[in-house]
Amino acid sequence: MTDGTPAAKVAPPGSEDVLATLERLAELHEKGVLTDKEFLAKKAELLTRI
Repeated sequence: MTDGTPAAKVAPPGSEDVLATLERLAELHEKGVLTDKEFLAKKAELLTRI
């Protein structure tokens, strides 16, 4: 039974940490600290956690 209000979307546990890590990795990639290959590998790994 619902009261007509839309259900709030709740992020999976730990997804906020993953998103923060992705943002940090993107910053490091932009600064040239991470290569394209390193960034893409870590990004793919982190996205499996969401």
